[in-house]
Amino acid sequence: MHPQSAELPFTWPGNDSDDDRNAGPSIYRLIPSMQKFRSNLTALSQVYNLYFSAYQGRIFVYRPRAAPSQALPSQPDLQLKPKASAAAQLVGGQIDESRPHTVNHMVTGFLGDEEIVLACYDDGDVVAYYTKEIEKHAKECRATSDRSHKFVPKQFFHENVGISAWGLAIHRKSRLIAVSSNRHEVVVFALALTQDPPSRRAGLSRTTRLDIPTRTRNWRIVIRMAPSADNIPNVCFVDDCRGHAQRICAIDIKGTAWLADIWQGNRGLIVIPPLCSNLLKSEEFHPAPSRGWGIFALDERDFLKVRTTEELFGVPTNRLEVIPAGSGCQQPLVNVRNAVANIPDNPHNMLRPLSQPGPMFPLAWEPDMPQLGFVVQAEDLLGGDVGEEEFDTEDETDEEHDEEGDSEDGSEADSEEDAIVAGTDWSSFYFQAHELAQGLSNYKSPGSSPDNLHAWDATFKQQDSEGQGENREDLGQAANGNATAAHKLDMTYFPHSNTVYRTPRKPELMMAYWRRPAEYNRHPQLPEAYLADLGKKLFLLRTYEKDIELRSFSPIPSRVSPTEFGEICSDALKFGRFRDPGLRRHFHATSRLNMISFAPELSLMAIGSPTGRVVLLTLTRRAVPAERDDGTWEHGFRVEWVLPTGSDEMEHRKTLRPMHGMAMGPVQVGDEIGGAGPAMPRRYRLMLHYRNHDILSYELTREEQSGKLCIF
Repeated sequence: MHPQSAELPFTWPGNDSDDDRNAGPSIYRLIPSMQKFRSNLTALSQVYNLYFSAYQGRIFVYRPRAAPSQALPSQPDLQLKPKASAAAQLVGGQIDESRPHTVNHMVTGFLGDEEIVLACYDDGDVVAYYTKEIEKHAKECRATSDRSHKFVPKQFFHENVGISAWGLAIHRKSRLIAVSSNRHEVVVFALALTQDPPSRRAGLSRTTRLDIPTRTRNWRIVIRMAPSADNIPNVCFVDDCRGHAQRICAIDIKGTAWLADIWQGNRGLIVIPPLCSNLLKSEEFHPAPSRGWGIFALDERDFLKVRTTEELFGVPTNRLEVIPAGSGCQQPLVNVRNAVANIPDNPHNMLRPLSQPGPMFPLAWEPDMPQLGFVVQAEDLLGGDVGEEEFDTEDETDEEHDEEGDSEDGSEADSEEDAIVAGTDWSSFYFQAHELAQGLSNYKSPGSSPDNLHAWDATFKQQDSEGQGENREDLGQAANGNATAAHKLDMTYFPHSNTVYRTPRKPELMMAYWRRPAEYNRHPQLPEAYLADLGKKLFLLRTYEKDIELRSFSPIPSRVSPTEFGEICSDALKFGRFRDPGLRRHFHATSRLNMISFAPELSLMAIGSPTGRVVLLTLTRRAVPAERDDGTWEHGFRVEWVLPTGSDEMEHRKTLRPMHGMAMGPVQVGDEIGGAGPAMPRRYRLMLHYRNHDILSYELTREEQSGKLCIF
């Protein structure tokens, strides 16, 4: 109950535009509400002094004001408000149907030589902005007191994957964006690339363009998994020996890792099952098995060279636990869980008084909690809410990707799609879905069909030059005004069946496609030995709810060289407070290692959990492998630290709340980062953002001589 004169709480940013001039001032518009049950919702630019935090459907942009505190201003320097696409309005949300347009995950990375910030939503939308444009506008906002400025950054990429989107990956050299979703599939977006692009295409670098194949189309590559696959919370790219993306690796919530070829058609999957061990039991949902949450591909150069086995694993040899091959893993493993107990000031080793008893379930008036009656199953806590209205922006001129419905030139199309959404008879719409799906005609190449995407693209390029078939009409439209050129046509490729379709752009046709019967990759599974075609050794780091695993895959057959041990650290980030009645409603379904950042100059990985803690790992390799009867000890990781430390928690986390996001990036020098030839050793900043808006910041570096990790 609330006093009669009190203002009722509400979620902000909300579904209604905050810019509505009729909306009066409210205390609830001073502090943004945070969504729950998502992935990482904060990020740092690697190029500029920019910090991003996703609140509901908006992305707040801050310029940290000082080092080492990384203090943020009370108001963001800029807000990005991506509007839900017409398709997203039809797709809806999974976590909260009343607030579907909410961010699930956000990352920064390089697409070519340009850094981007990439976010995905519960309604399937995926948007990307160039950070250089955000930096430009953030500076302009800082220089003026007029916050109602008209000019705002415009996303250069806006797509939809048909259901709640989760995993994100960006490939710099191959210029790819990968998105995993609750459709149990991964969509790779390969934007068109030409050797001689028009001058308006400033987004792609000319420095390395000759080192990658050209693409005459914007390709949507839909990678299907086997029928046993589940929701996919994370995805990464796997490179060949030349640094090009060859495969994607996706982890589903069962813990299975799926490796699939991006370009080659009619090829089976490589499946790496989860570890079947009593060590990997869920802490929160015991005795259920620990679920899979994170995947990260590593190269040989990412590891710090060490001399001894203790430096390799961070534990004396006599305290290592050896798990023989066959225990749910083809490789023998070394378990370094004893290292966790040796970490100084480890919060796991400190007991805190129990919180006061609290309600067992969320209260109906708490805006950041699921409402009563909205039952969330543990296996369904994989999605996000996205939402807000988008600003008006100037005409889109980036040739890499034509965003539908956001440019002024596309206003007519935008109005048409909005009319479809607003005026659709839902029952008849879904009844027509099958008929609409029949309208998707797949392309057939003259003679024998190409067997990979590069060959398909070359076929279309040849047809463009000859003006064949329906491409002649597209070319004619391109010559008559604002229509895109032939190399801008959007195509969809299905590697599992080696088929190509013209990507429909009308939202009802996209919905028809998404509602077709599910297809799977039913080709025979391939053995791990097929990874030899990468031409190099591959390392995969896989995370569960509280456990971390590192596996290696050698291009040399095991019959020729000794098997290398993998490594696991079980119980790396235990929380232990899920049964505290005062905390249960806040920390429900937060036991998941789903936040991963990498500082390559430091050979350092930060792996975070919504429980509020981060474990720091140093990737290590022995200069001379240690030979054993059952294999070799060569690559591994040291568990260095758990942050916040116990003393930090006692002083700064007096009220425990889950973590909204974890962000790691280079320390800025002055108003920028030290990106222009910084002195070594390189320093990184780590920012832990909690759901009560507390932010803890750390500075990380490594001593050059000793290799010791230093934390400030």
